Amino acid sequence: MAPVLSCHEVVKAYRRQTVLDGVSLTVEAGRVVGLLGLNGAGKTTLMRIATGLLAPDAGEVRVLGEPLPMRPAVLNRVGAALDAPAFHPWMTGRGALRCLLDIAGLPDAGRIDRLLERVGLAEAAGRRIKGYSQGMRQRLALAAALLKEPDLLILDEPTNGLDPQGVRLVRAIVQEEAARGAAVLVSSHLLDEIARMCDELIMVSRGVVTARGTLADLGFDAGGDLEEWFFAQQRGAEHAS
Repeated sequence: MAPVLSCHEVVKAYRRQTVLDGVSLTVEAGRVVGLLGLNGAGKTTLMRIATGLLAPDAGEVRVLGEPLPMRPAVLNRVGAALDAPAFHPWMTGRGALRCLLDIAGLPDAGRIDRLLERVGLAEAAGRRIKGYSQGMRQRLALAAALLKEPDLLILDEPTNGLDPQGVRLVRAIVQEEAARGAAVLVSSHLLDEIARMCDELIMVSRGVVTARGTLADLGFDAGGDLEEWFFAQQRGAEHAS
């Protein structure tokens, strides 16, 4: 079976700065793949390309077996939460999701209320978003990403601004989506969380994939210090380059 997301030798530059330099990766159905790297490594740019928001300068990206740009039928099978959540502040949480569902041309049939319950926003569904905390906006962004019951779910720093309960909720939802059969690509600076929720990791440094595999594949000793392991990986990547 072909991977849900496939990137082959993807290159992207802004002006004279190369942000992605020949990145290749795959994400298969039912798997959670985590992107790890320092700020500026190219993770968000790669995710924006994978969702069709940016076009690569070179290389090939396929989503559900089809090359970019995505047809609407394929786009409706992709869910994403990238960058800082942005919603019209005067809308309610329920209203924002209803607007997105209308744009996608999909029926509600109780979907919105189920999602708001799932992300812990049922009681705040009728409140205006301008009164939401950062964590509540992050939960709403996750609900929006799940709205179309996607086959490909892409989440960039989904735990930003969340309390420990919210972080645990995100982890559970990511694992539930993979169990449902979705392919999930996620980035986070919370090393413990990404280690818990991901089946495998992809290390990115200065726009290049430097390593891929499970924690054990990448040399992490169970019970060791994840932070020390991460920085050792970064030092190794910088030395190799």
